[in-house]
Amino acid sequence: MKVEIKQSDGLKRELAVAIPAETVNSSMEKKFGEVRHAVTLKGFRKGKAPMEMIKTIYAEQVKADVVDELIKSTYPVAVKEKTLNVASYPKLTDIKFSDDGGFNYTAEVEVFPEIDKVKFDGLSVQGMNVDATDAEVEEATEGLRKRLSEFRILDREARIEDVVVVDLKKIYDPKMALEATSFPKSEIDLANPVTVKEFREQIPGMKAGDEKEITVRYDDAFPDPSFAGAEIKYLCKLKEVKERIMPEINDAFAKSSGIAETALEMKLKIRTDIKAHKGDSLNRAYKRDIVRQICEKNDIPIPEGLVHDYLDSVIEDMKKREGKVDEAQIRKDYHEMAINTLRWDILWNQLAEQEKIEVLPSDTENWISGFAARNGMTAEQASEALNRSGKTKGLRESMREEKTLDFLVNSAAKIPVKK
Repeated sequence: MKVEIKQSDGLKRELAVAIPAETVNSSMEKKFGEVRHAVTLKGFRKGKAPMEMIKTIYAEQVKADVVDELIKSTYPVAVKEKTLNVASYPKLTDIKFSDDGGFNYTAEVEVFPEIDKVKFDGLSVQGMNVDATDAEVEEATEGLRKRLSEFRILDREARIEDVVVVDLKKIYDPKMALEATSFPKSEIDLANPVTVKEFREQIPGMKAGDEKEITVRYDDAFPDPSFAGAEIKYLCKLKEVKERIMPEINDAFAKSSGIAETALEMKLKIRTDIKAHKGDSLNRAYKRDIVRQICEKNDIPIPEGLVHDYLDSVIEDMKKREGKVDEAQIRKDYHEMAINTLRWDILWNQLAEQEKIEVLPSDTENWISGFAARNGMTAEQASEALNRSGKTKGLRESMREEKTLDFLVNSAAKIPVKK
């Protein structure tokens, strides 16, 4: 077999493969023999038909089967011979038999970019204070008090700090943002800042039995596109006004919260949790910024075939969630994200090899122990569940990526932020 690289342009390669006549003939004769053994022709016992008759009847079928088998068997050998790190499925062209009985084809492929060394010098991230302030502790404590509040139904007008029960009926929705038309016994917390502002502004002052038309207008940039720019008018009938009775902050409250035995211990625990949450958020922010910096420092080209396949998966995911989607627009909007995601994936794998970053058995054991503790399992049960789901390899890949990110974060200079 003869293999030549006909063309090399960026990440694209054209492999010209020539298979000699003797190999083709041997494959043809073998396949004709298999066909003769398998078929029964009229007037002959199974496997006893004359070979000439078999060749006459099955010539085209055998030729097609041999072409398929020759390509499948020779393409991997050709790629290995030319040491190509192929990134896409081959596009086959110029498939033909030569005059001397040989067989030729051309395989157009994309290869992964060659990287001598991933550059990660000069990385930096901005530091941040992760201490919990007294105000933050008080805010979290108040949130806990609200969650553990009791409610009392009162016969008075609703106030901004109340929770109300209303019957909502949709009476105007030209964009058809909502499929349902009525929402009976809807509970609305007027004190919650994320509650629709038109409800928070217009329901206070109403009493049980009162009705009011309330129009809700959604911003054009609203995250959910089905509501963006929508205007919905509701007929709101107030059913109940509930007064929130906040518990006192004392040892009994701490015990009922399940956080601690005393109020002091509860506040210390809340402070610790806030600091841990800030630390986790900061670490995630560091890693996002590190990924951006690595991709900028190593602006490697990405095979378009990989980008196309990545966007195919994005479109399929969106179809499952939303049904019909604008595929062309998705490809346009997500093209840059696909390139950066794939670029990072190539770079971190190369960097892990470069810096000899490996997942140790102890790393996996620690992860499984943590998973088991969070889900009320033994370590053996967690390990068995992981193996049964076939996610062991994916877990190791994910852990190796995290270790690579940790390595980069630790390598980065921490720039303090001025108060």
